[in-house]
Amino acid sequence: MRVVLGFLLSAIALIGGSGVALAAPPLPPYPTVTTWAEVNVRTCEATSCPIAWTLPPETTTIGICWTRGETVNAYGIYNNIWIKVSGMDGGRYMASAIFFKGNERANLPYENDCGPY
Repeated sequence: MRVVLGFLLSAIALIGGSGVALAAPPLPPYPTVTTWAEVNVRTCEATSCPIAWTLPPETTTIGICWTRGETVNAYGIYNNIWIKVSGMDGGRYMASAIFFKGNERANLPYENDCGPY
């Protein structure tokens, strides 16, 4: 069935198509965040969660959204904001905002709250 359907779609494209492929619409731009110190990226917003990987200082990555979680104390700074960073598999990867440049949300807009999960 798939072979027949694929053949029919190919034939329709050859007969009626102009041969010009349409580009997919661009994805919305996500804001970026940059580390100032080494940070462990975890599978949830708590230091008890497993470490997925570590970002070195001066690393820029996509900051998808922010949320509140466990309060972290590092370098004399206390903060309960966690940043959801981009992972290639779409998983939930969180890093304490303490280790990112900018304000308490790593300069992510207030509207970029991850919401409840």
